[in-house]
Amino acid sequence: MSSDTTFRRPITPTERLYFAARELAPPFLMQVAVHGQGTLDPAELQRAVDVAAAAIPGSRLVRDGADWVDTGVSPTVRVVEGHTLTYPELENDPVLNSPIGPTPDRTCEVLLLTADPVTIVFRGFHGVMDGMGMRMWVEDVFRALRGAEPLGAPDPVADAQLVARLGAPGKPALLLPTYSSAAGHGKQDRAASRWLLRHRTIEATGKGVLARVAAVLADAAQAKSRFMIPVDLRRHDYTLRSTANLALPLFLDVAPGDDWKSVNDQLRAGLRENRELNQMDNGGLTAFPSAVVRGVMRAGNWIGARLGRNLVSATITHVGVFDLTEMTVPGYTPTSIRVLPQHSGMMPLLFGIVESAGRLEITVSCRNGAGVEHRLDALLDHIVSTLERELAASSTAR
Repeated sequence: MSSDTTFRRPITPTERLYFAARELAPPFLMQVAVHGQGTLDPAELQRAVDVAAAAIPGSRLVRDGADWVDTGVSPTVRVVEGHTLTYPELENDPVLNSPIGPTPDRTCEVLLLTADPVTIVFRGFHGVMDGMGMRMWVEDVFRALRGAEPLGAPDPVADAQLVARLGAPGKPALLLPTYSSAAGHGKQDRAASRWLLRHRTIEATGKGVLARVAAVLADAAQAKSRFMIPVDLRRHDYTLRSTANLALPLFLDVAPGDDWKSVNDQLRAGLRENRELNQMDNGGLTAFPSAVVRGVMRAGNWIGARLGRNLVSATITHVGVFDLTEMTVPGYTPTSIRVLPQHSGMMPLLFGIVESAGRLEITVSCRNGAGVEHRLDALLDHIVSTLERELAASSTAR
């Protein structure tokens, strides 16, 4: 391969942290599950993945020293006969927990689960893609399935390069392990799953979803909470077409009783001031050797599990609205799409939210521990009932 013609980009500080996270919480993949009715021919799906990959080299990357480099080899479509996702205890699904394939150095793959409902699972190592990058890849595969041209994402740009161009307007937020989780904490059992992965469907949509979820979580925690909201940096350059990690956090501090509108005002103010740009390599952890980084992450997990003290109370991300009718292909009709967040050794809760067909699909990764599973299920039920009530009321008021 010639470096003059091959897609290549530096591995950024953010992405280097994800290598350590993968060792602590394997397989550390962002996964997008598309459930549907009908059937899909595996060869046709592989053809579509090949077409999309030619336009999105970020789906074909492997590590080459300090760089990501395009292998020219498309992600593999792996067929899992007679399987569909094992709701509600997704943390025990053997397929979701399996390593990416077909070789350990690969970073993306696609699963075709043939049991009812037939499901396509897009899997990407968080070191090469963020949530919106995954969305771009998913949408281009479905374009190829329909016989349309992919939009593509040829730009070798990630967060570090874009922030270096844009500049940072201020100082990074001070991160201290002082925040509790709305799901509580408890000693982890080595014989049990260290993380839970649970899903809920909210039969409503509307404005301020991120702010509403944050307000509910702060109330449930009965303590001042800090929420990490990943912000898509592509908003600073709408011509940029890259699937790389282009998200940096905006931190929201929310007290019990704060209504969602005040939380939303705080979010909008942070976006106006571009405060997410300040968070590039916050804390400088990437300057340390990998062993030190892993040790810090293990310590952070222990402090959170045993003492209930976390850098943030939760991460909440919303990857937008999908039009399922536009994703329909001959013989296969998508009925829902869900973002399954990766597990993390540092965060107690990671919410992935997506909207489609007039519903909100919410999936959460949660650090497990004594008593946490029961509290998490109750918390999710509370989020569902609260948002359905509030969103129905706001719809009626319009």
